[in-house]
Amino acid sequence: MLRTAIRPARVALCGALLLAAASCHDTGTAPEEQGKDITELHQLHVTYDYPSLAETQVSFYAVKGKTAGADLWYHARAGASDSTKFVEFRLGAGSLDKRPDGSSIAVGDSVLITLTASDPTHMMIEFQPSGLKFSITDQPSLKMFWVACGDDVNYDGKVDANDDLITSQLGIWRQETPGARWFHVGSAVQKGAREVDASLSGFSGYALMY
Repeated sequence: MLRTAIRPARVALCGALLLAAASCHDTGTAPEEQGKDITELHQLHVTYDYPSLAETQVSFYAVKGKTAGADLWYHARAGASDSTKFVEFRLGAGSLDKRPDGSSIAVGDSVLITLTASDPTHMMIEFQPSGLKFSITDQPSLKMFWVACGDDVNYDGKVDANDDLITSQLGIWRQETPGARWFHVGSAVQKGAREVDASLSGFSGYALMY
């Protein structure tokens, strides 16, 4: 009688554990964590009359223990003395952490960093070396500016409240490899400066989308 009473209890316990495991699994595969295909997102588009980028690629040596950074700028409009930024990237003195092969970066070591506007028309940029990791306590900052996209960001021929709503939803998204899904990076929209700011944990491809 004792054995007969214990076995159903064990079965019930195992069933409860399996249900709990399934529940945890479902939570871990939420749509946001799975990322999104590019067809599920909305890309911005630089206006056709906006000046092109002065450079589509820039490289510099970042040294651990020193601050560094690089920008990509547009050409100035005809008759204007000032141009506008596409991207601003800044590294802190302690940002560099590990190389793509997993080896630690010591103070004084340098890494060649390259920023490439992979699709400037659709606000996409790629950072190299892919797989470079940054310190969680001193993550570098990335700012992407949508000035070149104009005010009609939904391209319906008019500037209204819908455009304002879209700019509130803008964010920086990352893609680990070409063709892979996109993941949202924690971003802050600065409407006055027409920019979106984010901190980076490592290098990959990035785009300004909603």
